[in-house]
Amino acid sequence: MSTRSRASSAVSGNNVFVTLQDIQKESLFSKVHKRRRNSSITVTAVPNTFNKNNVKNNEIQIVNWDNLDEWQQDNEFIYDGYVKETSSVMGCIKSLNILHNESVNIWSHLVPSVIYLALLIGFTDFILEKKLIQILGAGHHLMDAMDYVMINIFLVGAFLCLFCSSCYHCFKQHSESVSVLWSKADYMGIIILISTSIISLLYYGFHDHLFLCKLFTIITTIFGATCCVFVLNDKFNHKDWKIVRASFFVLFAASGLLPIFTGFFVFGIENSIKRVQLLYVFFEAICYIAGALIYGFKIPECYFKPGKFDYFFNSHQIFHLCCVAGSVFHFRAVIASFVYAKTGIHSNSVFIF
Repeated sequence: MSTRSRASSAVSGNNVFVTLQDIQKESLFSKVHKRRRNSSITVTAVPNTFNKNNVKNNEIQIVNWDNLDEWQQDNEFIYDGYVKETSSVMGCIKSLNILHNESVNIWSHLVPSVIYLALLIGFTDFILEKKLIQILGAGHHLMDAMDYVMINIFLVGAFLCLFCSSCYHCFKQHSESVSVLWSKADYMGIIILISTSIISLLYYGFHDHLFLCKLFTIITTIFGATCCVFVLNDKFNHKDWKIVRASFFVLFAASGLLPIFTGFFVFGIENSIKRVQLLYVFFEAICYIAGALIYGFKIPECYFKPGKFDYFFNSHQIFHLCCVAGSVFHFRAVIASFVYAKTGIHSNSVFIF
């Protein structure tokens, strides 16, 4: 029910409400009902202006850009499919059952977050430890407390990042204040993922040089804390800062290059590649950088007439998929680095998951 001539639609029970942008005559501001015989569907024409108090019983109204409040107007190249401010938690949750322009953003991170939560619960005990026994034989107890911490800390970071992102895209249409709150949680999730990603690889890359491991961990923590202060500033959430936001997180992630170059100097290039599985780290970096650039410059929707990518394949959705792919590459790198640190085996045949 989304065309340029329609400003909005709402679905509640058996009623369908339609708002027309081109209603000019004052007489049409009174409700006009047209009921189909032998049907329970009711079509109601209402004025172009929308009062959120008219939405009752958690009704959900899908509107286009022109009928949004200013605080909801984020990407001018996405024209239709917006969920109008609901002022209702249940209304936001019910929007999960309706296709709108945040649907892909919600589910593309909600599903992987559940998978990471499942891995957090059972991966190290039921998969990784058994794989080590297959490699080295029974009687070897190579999983110590720090191994559990370093592997699971990344899984915690990945879960929190993706889950907070999913919640933000689900509840952002509640109200401006709730949107800002979840936006900050979203950014905090990104910071946590970057921090835990770097720290988890640092431990295995410098497992025999603990001073360097501690040094770079402290540096990463300082960078992460600085980012937290920055993103909690309300000005950072404004739409005009989109490119700055993307660049900021790219730079923070790029700080992970410092320990890599240090590893080249200390261990040599070949040994460093084995220690932190640089091939997968490279793929991870490509995913994150490409996703951030696509998101920041609104590619591809900025090159087409607004409305072309309202529901599928817009920049934010591509960014989400790149983030998920990057996290998978990093998980692969962490596990392979763990195996190499414990066994000295560096081979594609040692594929844990």
